This record gives sequence, C-alpha cells and structure tokens, in this order.
Amino acid sequence: MGLMSTCHRGRSFSALLALVLLAATAVVLAASELPLDENGLPLWVERSYADFPVRVHLEDARALDRLLERVPIASFHREQVRIVYDTPYSYSLEFEPRVTESELRRLEQAGYSPRRLPDRERETWEWCLDRWAQQAERGGEVFARGERGVYHTYAQLGEIMADAAADHPAICELGSIGYSVQGRTLWTLKLSDSVGTEEVEPEVRISANMHGNEKISMEMSIYLIEYLTDNYGLPGYEDVTYLVDNYEIHFLPLHNPDGHVVNQRRNANNVDLNRNFPVPDGSQGEDGTYDEEVETWQFKDWCFDQDFVISQDGHSGVLVVNYPWDYTFDLTPDNETFILLSEEYSWYNQPMWNGDWYHGITNGAQWSRTWGSLQDWSYHETGSMHVIVEFSDYYAPPAGQLDQYWDDNRESFMHWIKAARYGVNGVVTDTSTGLPLAATVTVAGNAKPVYTDPDHGDYYKLLEDGSWDISFSAPDYITQTVYGVSTTWGTPTVLNIQLVSDGTASEPAPPRLSELIGAYPNPFNPRTTLRFTLAEAGRARLAIHDIRGRVLRTLVDGDLPAGEREAAWDGRDGAGESLPSGVYFARLELGKEHYSSKLLLLK
Repeated sequence: MGLMSTCHRGRSFSALLALVLLAATAVVLAASELPLDENGLPLWVERSYADFPVRVHLEDARALDRLLERVPIASFHREQVRIVYDTPYSYSLEFEPRVTESELRRLEQAGYSPRRLPDRERETWEWCLDRWAQQAERGGEVFARGERGVYHTYAQLGEIMADAAADHPAICELGSIGYSVQGRTLWTLKLSDSVGTEEVEPEVRISANMHGNEKISMEMSIYLIEYLTDNYGLPGYEDVTYLVDNYEIHFLPLHNPDGHVVNQRRNANNVDLNRNFPVPDGSQGEDGTYDEEVETWQFKDWCFDQDFVISQDGHSGVLVVNYPWDYTFDLTPDNETFILLSEEYSWYNQPMWNGDWYHGITNGAQWSRTWGSLQDWSYHETGSMHVIVEFSDYYAPPAGQLDQYWDDNRESFMHWIKAARYGVNGVVTDTSTGLPLAATVTVAGNAKPVYTDPDHGDYYKLLEDGSWDISFSAPDYITQTVYGVSTTWGTPTVLNIQLVSDGTASEPAPPRLSELIGAYPNPFNPRTTLRFTLAEAGRARLAIHDIRGRVLRTLVDGDLPAGEREAAWDGRDGAGESLPSGVYFARLELGKEHYSSKLLLLK
C-alpha cells in the first residue's frame, strides 16, 4: 500500500471529530456563522441559484447536437438527457438542462419551446440547509452523526465511518486516499473478514458522489456500509456474512467533498472530476486539459495500489446503469459481460429494470459520448470491470424517500458484489514450489487479459456463458492452455493452474522496484532529503504539493538512470519563498506510476 493509502483512525479519530463538532455547537450560531469541521472548514455553504431546470422535447441525438450548436448550455452534461421509448422500436429525447434567464430567451428565440420545471434540486438543498442548522442547534449525537433518512454532512460521514471501524474492528479498516483541493479528507473503508490481512479473494470498489450535487449516491454507500457491518454474522443474514468472508469491499463514499458542501457538480477548482481522467486514446478529457486534479491522481494511486476486479461509482440524474465505453462507439472486448454485470444490478432494482431504459442499462457512448470518465480509465488502465450506477432521476430526491431508494438498491448491491467471482477464477502457482506466480491469463478471442495478484497468484476473469480456451503464461515458464472451459453466469468456475518452469531461469534475483522511499528527517526544519528508487532508466518528476494539490516546487524533472536517487528540499517554493509550517506532499511520477509521501514542516 502507498504511504497515503491507509490512515488508521479508530475511536481516537471518532472522539476527536465529536469533540470538534460539539465545540462548534457550544457557541450560539449567528445568522452569518456556520459550524466548521476538524480542519476549520465550513460544513456547508449557502448558495444562490441563478439557473433553473427546463425540459425540451427532441427527436433524437442529432437534434440535441443541433440545439447545443445554436444555444450552448453552460451546464450541459449527459445526465440531463433522458431516452423516451415512443414505441418498442423508436425513441425520442427529453433534454432537461439547468439554464439561466438569458439561455432561456435564446432557446425561445431559436424556435424551441422549453417548459420550466419545479426546481427539486434547489428545494432539497434548502431543506438540507435548514435541517443541518437545526441539528447544529441541538448538538450532541444528532449533529455529530446525523439522522437516518436525512442527507449527511461531510463531517457526519467521517463520524459514521470512524464508528463503523471502531465498532467492528475485525472486519472494518478506516483509511484515506488523501485530501480534496480545500483539504477535506477523502475517507475510505475496507470490509473483509480478515481485514488486516490480504487474502485470496476478489477486491471490489464502490465510490460515490464525485459530483457534489448528486448526493443520493453517498447515502446509498452509508446504508450499505451499515447494513453489512451491523448484520455480519447474524442469523438470517447469511448473504451478508458470505460477502464479507469471501470478498474485500472498498468504499469511497465521498469523492468530491468540496463540491458536496456547496452543492455543486464540480470540485473547488471548477473541474468536473468525471471528465478529468486520462482518455484511453490519449486525447484530452472534456475539461480541455491534460492536468489532473488532486482528487483524480490520488484516486488513481489508490487504484494502482489494489487489484480491483469490479468497481462502480455512484451518480444520479437518471435511473440507469451505464457501462464502457463512454468515449467511442467501439465496443469493449468484454461487452457481453458488461451487459450481464450491469443487468446483475438493474434486475434487482425493479424501478430501474422497468424504467425508461431497456433493462435499466445503457452503453455510455450510445447514451452520450463523454471523454475523461472514470469508468473508461478504470477499465482501460487497471482492467477493473467498471460501471456507473445512476440511482435516481433527481440529483438529490427528497430525503424522506431515502429509505425507499435503499430498499430498491439493497439486493442490487448484494448480487452485484457477488458477481466479482462469476466467470472463471483460481490461483496460478509454480508446480515445483507451490509458490504464487505473476501470470497473464488470456481468453482466446478476447483482447483484454487479466493478471494474477503476484502475492497470492489469484485471478478473476468475468465471462458470459460459453466454452473458452484459456492460456496462462509467465516469464520463464511454459505457457499452458486449457481448452473448453465452461462458464455459466451466476456460477463461478474455479480453475487452478500449476505452471512448469521452462528451465531457462536462474536463481531469481530480488525484484527491482520503483518507489518513493521517504523523507529524512520528517518532520523537518528547515531541510529534508527525499530518497527514491527507479527500477529502470526513464523520465522522473518529483514535485512538492500543498494539501490542495497545487504544485509548489519541482525538485526533479528529466531522464534519469536506474538506481537510488536523492533530492533535497529546503522548505521553499519555486520562487524561493519560505513556506509556513504545515503538511505537504512529495509526489513522484514515473510514467503511469505515481508515488506520494506526506511531509511535515515545523518551524
């Protein structure tokens, strides 16, 4: 795991957060005052709305393109596009953007007839502000932890996750992938029966709320965490116990906390995080830049530290499961399996299955092409079978409906997680030593291989029903092909493989790894030395960032030979100005590899 990827807190974190929150309520809140979190940042920010929702009926996607050419809509994104099936064989579109008064006038002047809609997003947000203010006045547990059936603040989420880890230490591990632009913690939670030990079991990732105004996805993660932890080991909940015992489930319930506190889609730098990931074809995302936000590169580091088999990120605005690709009309090598994985979720959510979309699912590009999405990057770069779950036609439906949404999604979550073992899976080992191997698993006719976890040798390849020829290869070993492997969706096929050495390998040398070893001294004043190792010659970039992700100074940027290197930092920025005491991050970039280390400057 990377140096930032796990940050144990347990009860000490929970107690600290509770004290901070209670201290905030000890002061009578004036109209202009807002309670602060543990970093001194506001728990929520009131905002004014200069836009409002409208609906325009359009014939098809080409008509939508023509509209956007004639009247560019600043807020446009695909969750505003709803497919309506007029007959089983034809459809039209309902376009529901948020527009300003001037955009409304331009639409009308262009010959469209937009119909103004109730502003449910604004209504829910204003209800949240009022309810959170009431909680702050009451103080105590209701303010620290929130209430069921009420949207939660950023700090309340932290308390819930800390409590889960403290109350269930055998199966829960609290962590963090880093910080947002404004310094809010990106909390994670890992669930597994032996949570502190890596086992031979598939890793599953569930992230949510990367769009700050799409709040229901965070709430569904909270419901799922509490359902799994509270019912583990209890009679009548054997399905819960089975998942925790046989899977490693990772949560990031709030990917964009800065957007969450102001109820806006984008992060604090006004960047749409779901358009900020590298596009598989190397082009720019829709944010128009190759630069990555701090939330993005920390998320990528987290993914590279793990071996996620399946993953999802939660959104809202429509009711559908979306699968890759988003950026191209070409189909992935795993298209048929993606359909099954998506339907594994939508089937158990009957409003979704019977909604506007056929079987409650859609291919991303066929819905609306986007560039820079998390799901395209995740599948392309890490091999994780990633889908987007859109939980509701509304970004944040009335809080009183949250229990019903949970009832609609509970079994979908459970069956979808279970699907990480569908297809073929097993362990690849050396036939002589029995030790696990770093092997490649290739299915004939499928251009997307999977790779074993070298620590345990386990692999997971999701496949639709069929008979498959599967090859297993590793350096210095004879490739082995197993013909006619039968798979049935819903039933795992276990295939363990022992590879025979080809006799060419000598005594294996210890693997050479690239890594950012750390800084010494740390904490430091005024100077520290960073040490890092390159496994092979190549381009390296070592930079110092603040907690908002901004680059303060670049220490190394160029081609270097393999080996161990050092770089000194004197606590100054690129302009030579001395920086104040605080937390900073060193980030080492080696091609697609990224390593981070926390630094503490004390004066």
